[in-house]
Amino acid sequence: MSVLETDLIDYIYLDDSDETPVLVVSDPLTWRPPEDQRHLDMLRDKLNAQIAFIETGQIKTVWPKFDGRPVRVEFIAHCRLSGMAHDFYALARKVMTEANMELRIQLLDA
Repeated sequence: MSVLETDLIDYIYLDDSDETPVLVVSDPLTWRPPEDQRHLDMLRDKLNAQIAFIETGQIKTVWPKFDGRPVRVEFIAHCRLSGMAHDFYALARKVMTEANMELRIQLLDA
């Protein structure tokens, strides 16, 4: 699964060090035009799905003891981020912070 399946949660685990629920999203797409706008739209939809998963309580279907604590979303990007991607993630971090979520990006391709 990946950012291509915008309505699915790709992977979820509980961080043992601080018991934070972590949602993981794999992002194999490039940021080169003309695919960059489609990529941005898919990321927005994927992030909205992550937020909805928490806010609607769906997380309790996989972790019944969830108590509303902060949740982390980790995007594993396979391609270097463009300026547009950096701008998008900066805005997304603000939105997710308001939803009691943390956003982290890990770049696999250096």
